[in-house]
Amino acid sequence: MLNGIRNTIGKLLGFGRVRPGHQQVAELANAMAKRMHATYDAARTTDEFRNYWANADRLDADSANSRDVRHTLISRSRYECANNAFSDGIAQTITNDLIGTGPSLRMQTSSDGFNRMVELTWSLWSEAAGFNRKLWCMGHAKHVDGEGFAVLRKNPRLKHPIPLDLVLYEAEQVQTPFLPFGEAGRIDGIRFDEFGNATTYEILHHHPGTTNRPLIWDIVPEQVPAESVLHWFRLRRPGQHRGTPEMGSSLNVGAASRRWREANLSAAERAALLTLMMETNMTADEADAIAPFTTMDVEKGMMNFLPEGWKPNQLEGKFPTASYEQFNKSLVNEQGRSVNMPRNKAAADSSDYNYASGRLDHGTYYDSLDVQRADCNSRVLNPLFSVWFDLAITRFGWLGGNPDAIGAGAKVHLWDWPKHRVADVEAEANATQTKLKSGQTFLHIVFSDGGMDLEDELTKAAVSFGVTVDEMRKRILDSLYPAMLANGAPSSNDSTAVAAMFRQFQNRADSLAIKTNGHNGAHHAEAN
Repeated sequence: MLNGIRNTIGKLLGFGRVRPGHQQVAELANAMAKRMHATYDAARTTDEFRNYWANADRLDADSANSRDVRHTLISRSRYECANNAFSDGIAQTITNDLIGTGPSLRMQTSSDGFNRMVELTWSLWSEAAGFNRKLWCMGHAKHVDGEGFAVLRKNPRLKHPIPLDLVLYEAEQVQTPFLPFGEAGRIDGIRFDEFGNATTYEILHHHPGTTNRPLIWDIVPEQVPAESVLHWFRLRRPGQHRGTPEMGSSLNVGAASRRWREANLSAAERAALLTLMMETNMTADEADAIAPFTTMDVEKGMMNFLPEGWKPNQLEGKFPTASYEQFNKSLVNEQGRSVNMPRNKAAADSSDYNYASGRLDHGTYYDSLDVQRADCNSRVLNPLFSVWFDLAITRFGWLGGNPDAIGAGAKVHLWDWPKHRVADVEAEANATQTKLKSGQTFLHIVFSDGGMDLEDELTKAAVSFGVTVDEMRKRILDSLYPAMLANGAPSSNDSTAVAAMFRQFQNRADSLAIKTNGHNGAHHAEAN
């Protein structure tokens, strides 16, 4: 083989047939031969590795997430949440942290009056439609089932002038009962155009697992346009169109946690009960005649005399062991890792955490939540607002009452999500104050991060203090960035608090005598 490589290289380099003694080509051939034999340990096909990776496949995203696979994972994920308090708590906690009380609409047009009118109308509609509650349910379904579905429908019984409502569906209901084999542009429950965009969702009229199905069950799914469907799942592979449970990688871990708990509990119960094994050194002829495996009731709190020649031997309670708590922590940590949740939050126990480690662990978790919130904006909130805003224009006659004549500038908006909670509120407040005074952030960003609108809060504060909004702005500006005169003193327009701080600083400076040490050029301050 090596000679063949040498000859091939020789032909490519113009040497013709190369003799084994040709040094330059021989070295190059040896290097190439070694490189050709290089490999990855994980790519080896020995029996050991072949058995380890036996279940690995090369399927594309939609084929790997087939209906049978998804439905199996969904049923097991729901079962785990229903029977494992840690899995259930993780699902609820991540949904609470992700959705919270729901996002608030903040319009960004140049008209403050129009912005407030749209925001108020949206708030009243959200309350009437139970939007925040339904969004929480979609977020929970995204974690447990892998995807959340909502269809925009007209609800004439909705107590709001805009009769738009969200109807939620479970993942199993979005399916094609008899999916044709090999039909392009179609997977279970979804049809696509030639560009891969979803055009139609196929939704069954009844859940396939319902016990209240009619005698004649309609298995023909409803063809719902994609513009009316809000489909939220975590996109993890190119070409993926359906989601799988986010806790899928830790399902076996949760099952092992339950087995570990039950095994330790069972061992502890057996050791706690007075379970005795009777043993004797006598022969069968010498001992009293007792049939093998005969049981004898022993009353609680009573002393019993045993037959001649027999002595009791109680089973040792080797479980629970000292490692139970540590192993359980490891299992909980692995369950939370699939969703970037720190162990103290997954276990609802921070007894062995300090403040620094808590902040470090939560950083990754909050980054993950921010990514999911941004995805929710594009997959759920913005498509919903677009339909809602067009209906509001038609219903209330805003901006002429014709949605088709409205430009994109009239729809500019943001979503203010609930602020992530922090353990040390004082430290965060001091850091925010430092960033504000140094220009690293600004007040509207601070309010937006806190899930509030600066303009709305300024108006409320001005009314509360009995001043105008402009006066409130000026007071805040002077407090954050006090204007300085040429002589370094604060201007007369500064707030009293800032002026008092400046006077205190001057008094402190006047009380110190600054002297210079000429030997080393060092400066020392000595109190008078």
